[in-house]
Amino acid sequence: MKIVIAWICLLGLTALGAGSCSINHKSGDFECTKQSDCVGGRTCTGGYCVFPGGTIDAPKNDGQLADGAIDGTTCPAQCTSCDLNSHTCRVDCAVTSCNGPIICPAGWNCDVACSTASSCRGGVTCTGSGTCNIACTGAGSCRDLQCGTGKCDIICTGANSCRNIACSPSCGCDVKCTAAVAACEGVQCTGVQCDTGLGCSSQVAQSCDMCP
Repeated sequence: MKIVIAWICLLGLTALGAGSCSINHKSGDFECTKQSDCVGGRTCTGGYCVFPGGTIDAPKNDGQLADGAIDGTTCPAQCTSCDLNSHTCRVDCAVTSCNGPIICPAGWNCDVACSTASSCRGGVTCTGSGTCNIACTGAGSCRDLQCGTGKCDIICTGANSCRNIACSPSCGCDVKCTAAVAACEGVQCTGVQCDTGLGCSSQVAQSCDMCP
């Protein structure tokens, strides 16, 4: 009888041990092949979406509700990171590929860092966002930039950067171009009096800055 009981105990411990090992497997929800597969501040590392310096602790979310609306409490898929307190979507071209069009999510403020060579040449559209900040520091970066109705700030310091910028219908658009470095061709300010010759300024006339 003692032998039978001992065998039962041993089998039970073996089953528990096997069960405890199985819970450590990574979920398929976090698998990725590129950075755009990951949201919420995670990065694609070793085939999985993980927090920098940490581990995955929540299912991957594409930032959309069932009806397709932006949740507002999760980071939209097109953002490399988000500040949920200020409702700001950040797109960092040093982290993700910025070869295609960049469309800022509706209802969010947007910060776009076009820091790598030829980044953001597929266009940046902020027409559905609040404030829009675009830094064109990479050589040959930034083509076809479209501001929305909110405050729009664009900095062009990359060699041959910034071609075709449309400020309208921004309530206040500032385009700062580094002379003899940035191209700054095809810049359309919110008004004639806002054109500085090297970009746009919302401060040169009262009608150039009507942001609340």
